[in-house]
Amino acid sequence: MNILVLDEWLPSMENSGKSIRTFQLLAPLAKKHRITYLAHLDGSTQPENVRKMEDAGFEVVCVPRKMPYATPTAMLLGIVPALFDAYPISVRRHFSLDYAAKIMELVRTRSFDLVLVEWTHYGVYGKFAQGLPQFACTHNVEYLSWTRFVKATPNPIKKLLGIHEGYKLKNFEKNYYGEIDYFSVVSEDDRRLVQKEFGLDNVCVVPNGVAIAPYDEIPNAPVPDRLVYCGSMDAFINQDAVAYFVKEIFPLILKRKPNTTFTIIGRDPPESLLKLANEKIRFTGRVPDIRVPLKEGTVEVVPLRIAGGSRLKILEAFAAKIPVLSTTIGAEGLDCRDGNEIVLADTPEDFAKKCVELLDAPDRRGSLVEAGRKLVDEQYDWSRISPLVEQAWDETVSRFQTKRKSIESGSES
Repeated sequence: MNILVLDEWLPSMENSGKSIRTFQLLAPLAKKHRITYLAHLDGSTQPENVRKMEDAGFEVVCVPRKMPYATPTAMLLGIVPALFDAYPISVRRHFSLDYAAKIMELVRTRSFDLVLVEWTHYGVYGKFAQGLPQFACTHNVEYLSWTRFVKATPNPIKKLLGIHEGYKLKNFEKNYYGEIDYFSVVSEDDRRLVQKEFGLDNVCVVPNGVAIAPYDEIPNAPVPDRLVYCGSMDAFINQDAVAYFVKEIFPLILKRKPNTTFTIIGRDPPESLLKLANEKIRFTGRVPDIRVPLKEGTVEVVPLRIAGGSRLKILEAFAAKIPVLSTTIGAEGLDCRDGNEIVLADTPEDFAKKCVELLDAPDRRGSLVEAGRKLVDEQYDWSRISPLVEQAWDETVSRFQTKRKSIESGSES
């Protein structure tokens, strides 16, 4: 097939979970299909990513990124009118006329068999590639994160903005998924949700996964009583999780185990979080190899409150042979069982209690590690998952052709 991929940035193996997922799923397919990857380009890490993508077999086409909200004033001036726009703010603020023009140019001058939208928000560009089969590879049910954000934030202004954004995103997702030929979600939980809330059946599951072998290349070197959290710290779901843990859970742990430390592994933590750093709490920022600080952890904590989809960070911990303590929301969408591969806790008190228990029980940690690694070995290696994308492409084209034949036969009659 000749595929056109629409995405915001080029994926990177040292980037976000979304980015890692995209590269791991598509790189094997780039050897079998012609894949043109359209994304934005900035002046920092992207040139290196271009070379990496080309080496993997992709054709890369880049459009310079023009940030619409480069300053707080521009953001305010942009958000206010966006409140009255049909599109959600998070969709509107990522729209670029230059990017849309490039899509139309590529569609006009190339013979694509399918358009793959790699981020739900970029579904807004689908109308610029009409007449082609369209498949969306979603990473979350986006409105759900905003619904949970509303429940989690005590700020009344943020709560109102969250309600507004969540409502618009839900309508956007329902309309967009209903218009395209086929789309994927990352878990059975998400499939049931979109079927119930949107009434759609043009959906399949392409789960998250992990590259297992690289985690065996370096040994584990756990520092006693060290807790770790791994996630891109420019994402608000991770910011909320860390703030929640540091303010409401970690003090309870320190009362019982005062030598406990907490390391947050991830790029671009905001100043509001960096202010929380002290001798017990450390932010690594961007690291050349996340395996090193991750494998120094005794326990990985995943205190997520507002996430959707399923979490690569948990699969990575399983592959790295690190026991995981998570909220129920944090472990959502993964086929792991409380008390077997993972430990779950949903209140600050229970989370702190179970964390202390794990730190004091090396045999218990060992059984969790063994079960977690067995799970990813059997179900979540990327090599098992990537073929599902290819199957979804075939289904997309089939549905598109069936729909077109139906329209043509209807017009003839």
